[in-house]
Amino acid sequence: MQLKFIKRKTLKGIPSASGIELYANKRYIIGDDSAWLFILDRDLNVLEKVALLKNEKLSDEPIEKKHKPDFEAMTFAKINGEDMLFIFGSGSKSKKRDKLIVVFPERQHNVKRFSLEDLYKTLRENEIGENHKLNIEAAAASNSTLYLFHRGNISGKNLVFSFPLNDFADYVLTESDCIPAYTVSSCILPSINGIASGFSGASLLDEKHILFSASVEDTENEIDDGMVLGSFIGILNPETNELSCELLKEGTEPLSIKIESVCILQTLDKLHTLYAVSDSDGGASELLEIELAE
Repeated sequence: MQLKFIKRKTLKGIPSASGIELYANKRYIIGDDSAWLFILDRDLNVLEKVALLKNEKLSDEPIEKKHKPDFEAMTFAKINGEDMLFIFGSGSKSKKRDKLIVVFPERQHNVKRFSLEDLYKTLRENEIGENHKLNIEAAAASNSTLYLFHRGNISGKNLVFSFPLNDFADYVLTESDCIPAYTVSSCILPSINGIASGFSGASLLDEKHILFSASVEDTENEIDDGMVLGSFIGILNPETNELSCELLKEGTEPLSIKIESVCILQTLDKLHTLYAVSDSDGGASELLEIELAE
């Protein structure tokens, strides 16, 4: 596969962009320290802002780090014939970041809020271990399966949790006490200068493949930011765990930017045009356009 960086644009008024999805010719974007879901047109004008939190002061200013919900992952899914947008907190700080927001785009963006505390506790205890933190950074959904991606840049365990989609939706929407069954697989991702990358974004490519991003950050723990060395974009087969990826470059040099999320704008045969959003940890968020040739 080959990557070609096309262009980048500043996302005005959107702090710490962490997720992007396309729906009905609109761009849906979240930020990890924002209380809003931003809905943009093709020219990146904000058409609507949807309040994701009900108890926070709904300011345009970023939420301070110790209080932020850390919305890092989102995906559209069709449940019983209805489109829903699932927005996940990272789980990196228990309770504060164990939130799931479900947005209903065909119901005037009605919002429902749920706790994933019990589910995330199960994942922490059974899969992560006490020496590391759960860090859900990406999500993707096929017709049958929901995939959640754990960023393991510190532990070295980049994990993919696979849930039957309808079982997960039933668990959430009925607020059941029964944790849905899941499987887990571990992926080996590349490094830069000996520093491991970790999952940062995902989007369904087709029913058998997932587009993903993985960024490299020189940090000593799962919470604090560090110097960004670059980002990879790749394709994963979640059934076989086979993957391929390439470092994103501008010309011949690595593009030192932290890709937080990717999605597919269009596909012509084996040439995919991608959108990606970046978070500069305090600076302006950006939208990048990238071509991926299989």
